[in-house]
Amino acid sequence: MYFGTIASGSSGNCLYVGTDTTHVLVDAGVSCKRILAGLSSFGIDGKDIQAILVTHEHSDHISGIGVLSRKFHIPVYATCKTVGEIQRCRSLGDLSKSSFFAIEPGRPFNIGNIRVDAFSIPHDAADPVSYTFESEGSKIGIATDLGCFDDMIVHSLENSDLLYLEANHDVRMLQAGPYPYP
Repeated sequence: MYFGTIASGSSGNCLYVGTDTTHVLVDAGVSCKRILAGLSSFGIDGKDIQAILVTHEHSDHISGIGVLSRKFHIPVYATCKTVGEIQRCRSLGDLSKSSFFAIEPGRPFNIGNIRVDAFSIPHDAADPVSYTFESEGSKIGIATDLGCFDDMIVHSLENSDLLYLEANHDVRMLQAGPYPYP
């Protein structure tokens, strides 16, 4: 399996996971142009992407979905509640309902030769998830926007050959930032 980071952080998130025959993105929170440049650095073209898997609906995870999905006819996978939130986001432009596929945490599915398993994470979003990917005896675990973790998350990620974790917790930023107290 292959893995690459196209963008990570508050200004945008986009990860690549693939095999020789299957190519997927986790989130598309930067411009289509930036995503295509990142894919090109891995020797991949936008037309090669078979799915965009969304962790949650915050703009730094979805801002590039509209253009990318329309341009290359890429299906978008997310939980039902996340799909609903994405469809309400006018800045993404017109996205056909047929572009979306609802997933459920704990119910694995396949994209090409990759088995994908979504699992719930705690985050301030409608129904946030992270993912594991398995193919040909290898496992990649991804967990983003973690403020904390529990036994379920640990269990989901255990035995990963590659583990990508993205978390930040800054008490001072929370106290002085734009976030509501809860």
